[in-house]
Amino acid sequence: MPLTPGDSDNEEPSEPGQMAGRKRSASEMEDDASRSKITDMGFDTDTDAETSGAAGANGTSAANGTDGADGSETIEAELGDEFTVECPARPKRGKAAATDSVYVERDSPSLAPHLSIEFAVRPGQKWAGLSRFRNAKFKNPMTVIYSAGQVVYINRHSPIPPPPPADASDDEKLQYDKENFWVGLIAEFRAESHAKVFARVFWFYWPEELPMGRQPYHGKHELILSNYTDIIEAHSIASHAEMSTWDENDDSNQLMLLERYWRQTLDVTKLRPNPAKAANALSKLRKYCICGGYDNPNVDMYQCRTVGCGMWNHEECLVKDLEERAWEQLKQGSLTHEVQDKQHEKGFTQKMGETLGHIVNLGLGRGEVKDEARSDAIPVSRGAKKLKLATGGKTPWSGKLQGKIVKAQDDTHAAIVTQLVPNANSKAARQFEPKVWHMKMSCLKCRQPLN
Repeated sequence: MPLTPGDSDNEEPSEPGQMAGRKRSASEMEDDASRSKITDMGFDTDTDAETSGAAGANGTSAANGTDGADGSETIEAELGDEFTVECPARPKRGKAAATDSVYVERDSPSLAPHLSIEFAVRPGQKWAGLSRFRNAKFKNPMTVIYSAGQVVYINRHSPIPPPPPADASDDEKLQYDKENFWVGLIAEFRAESHAKVFARVFWFYWPEELPMGRQPYHGKHELILSNYTDIIEAHSIASHAEMSTWDENDDSNQLMLLERYWRQTLDVTKLRPNPAKAANALSKLRKYCICGGYDNPNVDMYQCRTVGCGMWNHEECLVKDLEERAWEQLKQGSLTHEVQDKQHEKGFTQKMGETLGHIVNLGLGRGEVKDEARSDAIPVSRGAKKLKLATGGKTPWSGKLQGKIVKAQDDTHAAIVTQLVPNANSKAARQFEPKVWHMKMSCLKCRQPLN
């Protein structure tokens, strides 16, 4: 459930002020790339250190930054002011440089230390003279403390639109969050006084906000962490955000993702005007399955438990594999069960019977089809033989066969194919009723059973 202001039992954010700095849109990032050639700023893999005073929230030295007047690390936030951030920094040259009040620093998100970037703040003298804090405390009416390294929701509007009703769908709540909140990783707080408190954040981006747009593998609740930093008023912070770091190398199958999660980063120093090259700004993800595709958490995958294999199989790839086998058998007039009923327990047979009517209706076009596979799914490759799609992306068996993977009982699954047309040599074509065949569900790499 989206965490919006007032939803938390432990938090009650103060009334937000106007934004001091705003999140760059995809078009603005593309414009920056077209105005100047952006070069890779390099990598910084130094260990993140917990510091205070003149050291930054991520262990970066802060030129001219000072501690709070009383030596504390926390400032009670009230209102704010404006600064301009240029990220990555592009120092002015010539006469303009002589009069340019700019503060330049190199930093990286605490969650992605390798994404080092140099940024510039104007007016630099004013920013450099502010006291630096790791925490900001709100007291309206309850005490809430935000700290460097935390992920927070940031108000996009003031006043905040009314939240969706309690019975709103998950999609409606998600859309509300996207329209009304940004998500940021706090890097530091700076303040001139209790009345002027600022937070510097690294932005998370919703997939739709990326210059290259949402990718097929992006999940419904997924965000992308960037090294684009910005300055906002501390009062723009709405609440803490529940954020998981998704480790794709964790095959334990026990990872529980929170309300929001991230696994991919956007390096704004690698953005280019050419959309094809702009994709290089996104970090590389782990590839799965025999197709070499990625993991969309909203689409099922099945891991082979055979020793020495362990490959994750995309559901759409498994379905196309069993449909291809069934199609070859249908053309030869030999389509039948690959798995006999006697191998299934009674509970499975009962559950299968409850689903057959719905599956047949889908195959005949009498029901609403739910697309479980991605529209741009990559064809299955088996050895030197590749599954070739007909013109328009349709398979030769489209409208004749329909494969599906259904949950049987416990954690087991079963593969079925619904035959929607009679055999070519059938004499009872007019009286044909769709038939359901039980198919083998095997790993696409080692061909061993997946159940």
